[in-house]
Amino acid sequence: MTYFRAPTSFLPPLSILSTHTTASMQDALQGLKDIYFPAAEPPPKRTQSINAVPALKQDISDTVHVPRPKRTGRLNHSDGVPDSGYASEEDEAEMEGDLESEAEGLDPDVLRSDELERNFAIRWLTGLIKRSDIWMYAFDGTPEQEEHTRPAVIEEASKLLARFSGDDEQQEDALTRQFMFPFGAGGKPITIELNDAPLTLTDHTSVGLQSWASAIIFAERICVNPTRYMSIPQGAAPLRVLELGAGTGLLSIATARLLDRMGADATIVATDYHSAVLHNLLQNVKTNNVSVQIESLDWSRPPPLEPYDVILGADVVYHPEHAKWIKDCVEKALKKGGVFWLIIAMRSSGRHEGLWETVDDVFPDGGCGNEGCGGEMKLAVLQKEDVGRREGIGRADEVGYRLFEIRWLPCRYCC
Repeated sequence: MTYFRAPTSFLPPLSILSTHTTASMQDALQGLKDIYFPAAEPPPKRTQSINAVPALKQDISDTVHVPRPKRTGRLNHSDGVPDSGYASEEDEAEMEGDLESEAEGLDPDVLRSDELERNFAIRWLTGLIKRSDIWMYAFDGTPEQEEHTRPAVIEEASKLLARFSGDDEQQEDALTRQFMFPFGAGGKPITIELNDAPLTLTDHTSVGLQSWASAIIFAERICVNPTRYMSIPQGAAPLRVLELGAGTGLLSIATARLLDRMGADATIVATDYHSAVLHNLLQNVKTNNVSVQIESLDWSRPPPLEPYDVILGADVVYHPEHAKWIKDCVEKALKKGGVFWLIIAMRSSGRHEGLWETVDDVFPDGGCGNEGCGGEMKLAVLQKEDVGRREGIGRADEVGYRLFEIRWLPCRYCC
C-alpha cells in the first residue's frame, strides 16, 4: 500500500506564496490528486465521520500507554490571533503548511475520511486561486517561460477545487450516530444518540458540529467507572458539572445519563461558543431527553462563573493560547476540592503537533503534597495518563490521547 502525508503537513504556506517555485506548487497539486482523486481509482467516497462507530464495548479501565510521538522541535502553528472558544484551523491568512514535517506516511483511506484534512485542502486551493495574481507575476529571477506555465498551474488548481465541490454536493446530510458505553460492573449500557452536522467549509470554528475521538474515549471511561471521575458530594447539595467546548454534547449527555442512573442530584452545564454548534448541542440534548443546561462561553473573556465540583474538557486545545484561556476559566469556576478532567489528542505532525505540551506549560505538575504547609493553592496536574488509539476512531494524525487530572494543590515551591 502507498502511504501519503496529510495536506496540513505538505501544502506550501500561502502567507509566502510569491516565494514558491512552479515545481513546488505542481507537486502540491499532484499530492492532493494522489490522495483524493487517484487516477487508477474512482473518485473516493467520503465517510461522513471518521469516528463513526455504532457502539463501544471494550473495557478500557486499564490505561494503554503509547510511545512518545516524534517531534520536530517546534509547534507548527501560526502566531496569529486564535479564535475564541476553540478552532480547528486558523483562517486562510494564517495557514502555514509544514514542509519540514517528519511525519510518517498515512493510509490514504484514513486521510480521505478525515474531514479537517479535506477541508484544509479545499481552503488552501480556494486561497491559492484568490491570490493567484500574486504568484503568477512574481518571478524573482525564475525562467521567463514560467510566465506561460504558472497560469496553467492555477487552472489546474481550479479544476481540482471543482472536483472537490462536485464530490461535496452529494454529501450534505447530517449523520445520526449511536453510542453504547458499558456502565459500571456489568450494568445496563448507557446509550446515546447524537447528530453530527456537516462541517462548514466557510467557517473553520464549526468543528464542534462533530464528535471527536477524545470525547468518545473519555465518555466511555466515565461510564465504566463513574465514581472515579464524578466526585459526588455528601449531603443535600447537588453535584455541579461544567463542560468546556461541549461540541455535540457527548460528555455532558453521558454524565447526565449515568448520574440519573445512580440517583445522584446534579446540575450539568454544557458550554460552547459557536452559534451553529450551540444549536446542534441543544437538539442533541432534546433528542436524549436529559437535564443539561446550555450556555455560551467565550474562553478569552470568561464572565464570573458559579463554582463547580467537576469540570470536563475534551479536545479543546487547538492553539497555543487555548490552554491559558482554559486555565483562566477553570480558576474562576472550579471549587476548592473539585477536579478538572482534560483529555486532548496527541498529534505528532501537522498544524497541531505537540499542542498537548502547552497544557504542561500552563498547569505545573503536582503540589508540595503538604496540606498543612500554608502555601498558596494553585491549579496543578495531580496525574496524567496516556491512552492509545482505538481502531476506527480518531483523525489520521492522532497517535494517542493524554488525560489530565487537575486540582487545586499547595504550591510545590512553598516549603
